[in-house]
Amino acid sequence: MGKVGNLGKQIVFETSDRKILTFHGLSQKVSGRWSSHDIMKIKPKSEFHGPGLRTISFQITLDVNFGIKPGEILERMECMIEKGQVETLVIGGKKIGKEKWKMTSMSETWDYVYSNGELARATCNITLEEYF
Repeated sequence: MGKVGNLGKQIVFETSDRKILTFHGLSQKVSGRWSSHDIMKIKPKSEFHGPGLRTISFQITLDVNFGIKPGEILERMECMIEKGQVETLVIGGKKIGKEKWKMTSMSETWDYVYSNGELARATCNITLEEYF
């Protein structure tokens, strides 16, 4: 088994000859918190308040042909969101960020459903936000 990483114990990213669950298109947003103060007849003054919360987004394809049960994985992620779970994100054996992450949103597209109603492939867009 080639473990790529994990989001807590709920989601394990891995590749092997029996199972493939990985992500693609990972992007991270780092921001600062600023405000502007209006001053008569001159440009506004900027004030830095500190760092903002980082966000990470990525896409996962859940496919039964890759040894995955899409419905089960979707349920786990939905529970993480609805229960407000925070988890450590690890990729390549390295912890990403200094803090844990909360899954703030997930959108899912059911790509293929078998005739018996079994979900065969789904595509998920995941958004994580730093938990501080």
